[in-house]
Amino acid sequence: MSKKPLVSVLVTPYNQKAYIRQTLDSILMQECNFDFEVVIGEDCSTDGTREICQEYALKYPKQIVLCLNEKNKGLIDNYFDVFLKARGVYMADCGGDDYWLTKSKLQEQVDILENHPNVSLVAGNWQFFHQKSGTFSKSTSWVHQDWFQPELFGKEAVAYYLNSNVFPRIVLASSCFRGDLARELYQQHPELFRGNDVVCEDLPLTLGLLMKGPFYISKNNWLIYRVLEKSLSHSQIYFDYLKGFSFSAFKQTLILSTTLGVPNRALQSYIRVKFDDFTLHAFMSEDVDFFDALLEALNKFRIKIGLKIKLLKFCMNQHFLAQGLRTFYRKRHSQSFDHVQL
Repeated sequence: MSKKPLVSVLVTPYNQKAYIRQTLDSILMQECNFDFEVVIGEDCSTDGTREICQEYALKYPKQIVLCLNEKNKGLIDNYFDVFLKARGVYMADCGGDDYWLTKSKLQEQVDILENHPNVSLVAGNWQFFHQKSGTFSKSTSWVHQDWFQPELFGKEAVAYYLNSNVFPRIVLASSCFRGDLARELYQQHPELFRGNDVVCEDLPLTLGLLMKGPFYISKNNWLIYRVLEKSLSHSQIYFDYLKGFSFSAFKQTLILSTTLGVPNRALQSYIRVKFDDFTLHAFMSEDVDFFDALLEALNKFRIKIGLKIKLLKFCMNQHFLAQGLRTFYRKRHSQSFDHVQL
């Protein structure tokens, strides 16, 4: 494949034999007036996913660049290794268990990027497919008309994005973005893209691109996002999700915003909503270790500890008082915090 493609589509499958064909078919069905490549980073699957990717690479040698990892790298390193191999002017991606809905997705997105040189990323609507129940649902970010505010980018836009409490406002697999800006971000701050504190590959790209230029969000529905019974970001037990993935993503976001120059005082709404959720569930589940981890994070990021958190810390150390408050809260809200479903 010698000719440089206009778009590179990144796919990083791992043990997704049941879904990867639909993913690749939805990408390869794109009808475009330009060349695009599909860069696949197959991460040492053990279920037959690798063999399917090899089959597709043989069938579509002019479009597919297949990278067969010799050992499992994990999502973050695999994703950004593939990212660095991409040659396109623009980039898009699709999870190995998700799929695109229309044949015109890439063409429509590239047309917008070409017609709006200041736009850093184009995204659209998406739907969830709940694998267990076999049902679809719309995202909370669903828009009914195109949304574009050309002046909204930079630090103010990052704060607006995070404080909106409609999160995520976009899913990267529904988008197409400028490769040069993304590569520039990676070169400037490689530590934000890899490392022990990175659990979301899309966060540094999304927030970084928003620093560089405005987003264009289309009303078109371009993606099906598959929610599996067990996955990193969709634990069936809500507290497990909060304590694990959500808390890690929160800390990653604060590291990102600090590096990008967005002060904590500009993220008051985002921080308040997240910490209210974390502290409530730490208290209701009687998890002192998680509560201490919250306080440690507050101190690390120099976030002032409010009276509410000080009171909760006191209550957690007063067994009978804590039990009484938990009983009252459960009766009032008619739910157990041990088995809250997503």
